[in-house]
Amino acid sequence: MNILLLSLGGGGGNILRSVKALFRRDLMISQKTDAGYSERLDQRVATRFLDTNQFSLVDVPHEERVLIGAKTTGHLGSRHDPEVAQRALDESRRDVEELLRPYAAVIVIATGGKGTGAGTIVPVTLMARQQKKLVIPIFVRPSFERHEVEKRRFDHALAISQQLDAAKIRFIEILNDRGYLDADPQPQAVVWERMNVPIARALRGLLYVLGDLSQIDPSDLSSLFAGQGRLRVGFSEIDSAAGSEPSDQEVEEAVQRCWDNPYCSFNGPAGTSLVYIQGQWSNVVDAKIKGRLAVRASGTESSPYNPLYARASQTPKPWGVTALFAEFTGHHAPIDIIWQRETDVSLAADSSAIDFVAADTVANDVGRWEHPVEPPAAVKEQRPGRPASFATFWELALALNRSDPAALALAQDGDECHLTVDGTELRKLLGTLWFRSVFPRLSPTWQARLLNVLVESVVVPNHVLRMGRQEMHLSEVSYAQLTELFSRASVTDGVRADLRLLMTVGSLWGQESLRRFRFSDSPQGAESSKLAVLLQGLRL
Repeated sequence: MNILLLSLGGGGGNILRSVKALFRRDLMISQKTDAGYSERLDQRVATRFLDTNQFSLVDVPHEERVLIGAKTTGHLGSRHDPEVAQRALDESRRDVEELLRPYAAVIVIATGGKGTGAGTIVPVTLMARQQKKLVIPIFVRPSFERHEVEKRRFDHALAISQQLDAAKIRFIEILNDRGYLDADPQPQAVVWERMNVPIARALRGLLYVLGDLSQIDPSDLSSLFAGQGRLRVGFSEIDSAAGSEPSDQEVEEAVQRCWDNPYCSFNGPAGTSLVYIQGQWSNVVDAKIKGRLAVRASGTESSPYNPLYARASQTPKPWGVTALFAEFTGHHAPIDIIWQRETDVSLAADSSAIDFVAADTVANDVGRWEHPVEPPAAVKEQRPGRPASFATFWELALALNRSDPAALALAQDGDECHLTVDGTELRKLLGTLWFRSVFPRLSPTWQARLLNVLVESVVVPNHVLRMGRQEMHLSEVSYAQLTELFSRASVTDGVRADLRLLMTVGSLWGQESLRRFRFSDSPQGAESSKLAVLLQGLRL
């Protein structure tokens, strides 16, 4: 899933700089251990710095600058006036809407102390929600008691929180008041960085989860972010000695640090929440982490705490546990999210195309947006309103994803439709998240036809894998064991792709469908599998 990290104004930009620095460091580390994984992750995450002041972006790469409101502000800033910033956004609204369009998830970061962030966070968040994105606003509320802002600006910051609540958008609210410790006075820059680090560390883990939804059901995330209320992020590092399990004390201290982020506004009990564990540890350690978090989050037998778990050993150090707790505010219908739009399909073939908005709109050395942005031709061709003509099954699937009436009618007419289905193309479709929502719209005849094409066109290498102390061929692995194997860092990219295919087929057509596949043994495949088994034996 493509993710956009978008800062609004100077304060949000400072936080995004911290997040970006950690993320780039991770990519450099993982490049040495798993270049393919590092490249995939790099392609899925983009950073953009939106501002009205060109001078605040002098240290930002040209392709990441998003300057708005040339006529309104002259790119000299919003004069600490949220209304001026909002007019600047209105001037560049079409450009910002196009910026958001290719991404399935948008993380918006802003502070309420000055003008640009305070004036744009609500309308930009609503833009993303209207495009059916998963949007996570991070809003820093300035301190009035400590004289960061006067009463007028503080009241405006409170109004921002109320507007997000009224729109039923969950958000992370950071309270600057809590950064002032009389027992430990520090310069403001030191305090702000201290507050930025927990956000950056927690977002680091969240990016890994959203970048690969193989372990989390998107429908669960649609429920997690539904309704109004606050989100609290937490991260705690577990730095046990190489090759050893964390001690009970290390686990206890890490869980407490992850649970207690003192800077977040969070008053109610925890409801549906996401827990992401990173590290090459046993399931015993995982169980301790989950159990001790549950003790803190549950409290009573009637607690609404409902954790979603994700596990990864591929992430580079620091290892630990990341959590995103959602404040329980009642039961809400899941929000409508398009997890992967048809634009993502055309952009996925070329990673540089993912950033087409900024690349096309940087007109000079300050990155001005002088002309309206036109998306690539491949994107425009897929927009609603074009004639219903489907040359390939891929085109039909794209049209189904946007509920095209002609495509919906054809999806129920599997007996009469003679549209060619290419096996290679079908396998690529199964690798996209959005096709899973398209699949139920196809008639049983269509579904059976697709499975037949897949079985006839795909021969799966019969990899040798290790389950515990036992060596097994892929053809012998149960559906339940596929997920466990898929999460292992020692599995090569080639094996992982085959595991993903079988997992997807099992979830769509049922576990019995896996028995229909043909498995082939080849000397080359056997050798690579044996090497993988040896590596697994060393690392597990």
